[in-house]
Amino acid sequence: HPMSHLSQVFEYIDAHAQGGVGGWGEAVGIASVSSDVTLRSEVDRMGHWLADKSRALGARGGVDEIGEQTMPDGSKLKLPPVVCAQFGNDPAKKTVFVYGHYDVQPAQLSDGWATEPFQLIELNGNLYGRGSTDDKGPVLGWLWAIETYQKLGLELPVNIKLMSEGMEESGSIGLEEFVKSQIGKFMSNIDFNCISDNYWLGKNKPCLTYGLRGLAYFFVEIEGG
Repeated sequence: HPMSHLSQVFEYIDAHAQGGVGGWGEAVGIASVSSDVTLRSEVDRMGHWLADKSRALGARGGVDEIGEQTMPDGSKLKLPPVVCAQFGNDPAKKTVFVYGHYDVQPAQLSDGWATEPFQLIELNGNLYGRGSTDDKGPVLGWLWAIETYQKLGLELPVNIKLMSEGMEESGSIGLEEFVKSQIGKFMSNIDFNCISDNYWLGKNKPCLTYGLRGLAYFFVEIEGG
């Protein structure tokens, strides 16, 4: 039974924590600030870094380019890719779709940070760095879990589809159109959806968010005779 393996999984993760933190530090070190046009190449680099990590674990898929962004002056700027990675395709298993993002908000020491924001730094048992929780840590957490199962020779209990974008902090430009284009392709045969971009209620108890308050936009056209 899959649940019987969890103690093995947790023990392995604890024993190899430093390796995981090392990869986490690599990701935090990439200044993937989507709102800064001068750092757009870093966002792109982060997307390819994530795709490489996924493929190294045997994922199907990779980088999907989604076009260009029209800037206020009319110029065009390449959008960061969406990274799609599928682990497993067993029709006898349920399939979990996971959304996350690899771009971050701007950060500078002058903003009031006590440490360099694009370095993952440990202080008093806590890890600090831009994107460490929003949202590189949660995205990488899925890859670490998958890697752990592989290292232990355990079979994943579900198929997993990961989709990570690079424009979440800038309005998710291009994502809606891309998702629609994937209906019947990557966005198919999905049993559960998980938004991996939320928080625990405390430091010790895991939290499963089962509902979100969001924004709904409506366009109404009224014609009179």
